[in-house]
Amino acid sequence: MKITSTRRLFLAGTGVVGSAAALAACGQQSAEEQASKAAEENSSAAEEAAALPSTAWERLDYDQVPDGGSLKLAVSQLPNNWNYNHADGLLADLSDIRGPLGAGAEITYSESGEKTLNPDYIAKAELTSEDPQTVTFSYNPKGVWDDGSPIVVEDLISQWKANSGENEDYQIGSTVGWDQITSITQTDDEYTGEIVFSEPFIDWITVVHPDVPKKVSESAKAWNESYVSTPTPSKGPFTVDSVDTTGGVVNIKRNDKWWGRAPKLETITFSVVDQTTQPQSFANGEIDLLDIANGDVLSQAKTRSDAEIQSTNGLTWTHLTMNVKGADGKLEDVKVREAIARAIDRDAIGRAVVGPLEAPIQLVDNFVYMPGQDGYEDSFGGLKYDAEAAGKLLDEAGWALDGDKRKKDGKTFDLSIIIPADTKSNSDRARQVQTNLNAVGLNVELQTVPSDAYFDDYINPKTFDMVTFSWVGSQFPESSSVNLVYPLDSQQNYTNFADDRLGDLDKQIKAAFDLDERHKVANEISKVIAESFVLIPFYATPNIVGVKKGVVNTGASQFENTDWTQVGIKA
Repeated sequence: MKITSTRRLFLAGTGVVGSAAALAACGQQSAEEQASKAAEENSSAAEEAAALPSTAWERLDYDQVPDGGSLKLAVSQLPNNWNYNHADGLLADLSDIRGPLGAGAEITYSESGEKTLNPDYIAKAELTSEDPQTVTFSYNPKGVWDDGSPIVVEDLISQWKANSGENEDYQIGSTVGWDQITSITQTDDEYTGEIVFSEPFIDWITVVHPDVPKKVSESAKAWNESYVSTPTPSKGPFTVDSVDTTGGVVNIKRNDKWWGRAPKLETITFSVVDQTTQPQSFANGEIDLLDIANGDVLSQAKTRSDAEIQSTNGLTWTHLTMNVKGADGKLEDVKVREAIARAIDRDAIGRAVVGPLEAPIQLVDNFVYMPGQDGYEDSFGGLKYDAEAAGKLLDEAGWALDGDKRKKDGKTFDLSIIIPADTKSNSDRARQVQTNLNAVGLNVELQTVPSDAYFDDYINPKTFDMVTFSWVGSQFPESSSVNLVYPLDSQQNYTNFADDRLGDLDKQIKAAFDLDERHKVANEISKVIAESFVLIPFYATPNIVGVKKGVVNTGASQFENTDWTQVGIKA
């Protein structure tokens, strides 16, 4: 479970599409038959999804978990910056590594998604005024960073100044919440403080405890450069023992400065393993957990006799992002973007995965909430596969068929989809999109790039026409969803598009303390995003995890976060 107030990019296996054989088999039926059958099966899948548990891992009370042991985990790459709040830190791999180090642990999520404060970090935090919004808080005075320095209010003040966006020298991943703070002051002592907001912010609890000590955030140079290859100080039951950048190995050990109950595991090892070889590594017993992204991976995981498959509903969703400045400006026309959306057979993509993954897949039609989450509504009013409607929209946009290709002013409609190498789920999605768009006369090419360059060289600098990847959802979805397409310079907006209506709606959602009002505004936000057709959601991905038998208190979960002091290996 990714505990974060902002959505995070996820490459490692969250996109799920069936095998090429499954996609090819669809061609034996007409497009209309495929769409009808897919829609029926996905409707049934939506009902089946409700039967999946929210947490599927094996539970064992802390006192019953044996002391000792090592957990072997895999990541697809090491981060380009270990500062999780830096723009280059927006990677789920880094989030996974930081979990045992205490990242996000100040808030505990139950199986049902209920949020409570973790007293190891926060002794008290409460809203004491709504006008202006004021929060008073106190930290557990026993809390220290892994270098031994105390976790104090000055750390939070320094991080706020870095994350607020006021100083453009700081390269930040998100300003959500931080840019709405007027002041943070120390009150009774170095562990107590007060936050005053310039405008209401419903998810205020996400900015009460610092992620990094002052030395990380006190200068832009330290923030941007000092932790490119060195982990930031941490605050959890484990600490980084060593990083082998050449071999791609991060060794984590018990933190002797940890003030809470002792963790059961002795060590955790994160090894960089290419996505294509992770299933075999799991089957060979080289890693203990495996994210399962497609039927082929599931089949390989099942070959391991001392493992089990865990499945839950998920918060991760796959999609297509369009860059309106890409394809020589062809995507600036909303009719063209809508045509692309209607030309893509999302049902076929979803249907292809239902069988191979042995888990229900639900199409997504909302940019704030996932299916099953409180507040979810269809923002598109029924986005169906309709190649004929797509063709008419392209005609209206001036792109007429000339043979089997669309042309305008003598030029063909050419565009490309960037895909990361050795990422089957991503390439399968892209190929399905390519097939659908070629069928309506668009000339779509796939461009494969090194996986470690996918974000750094293409997505982040927005040097692409279209891409498909996954967003990891949040326990606090309302405050961060606007940043997907607003403002234009948002570090999470890769579309080169912004709708000014979202500015006012963003203010409204952050002031919506009433739950019903929050849902209403959130769905207005989602509808505005949907109208732009710059993002086309595909499906919510269930969490399917292969887990070595004996590993307890971690694995597949929708809401509940892992308590790393309680993770262990039973006899």
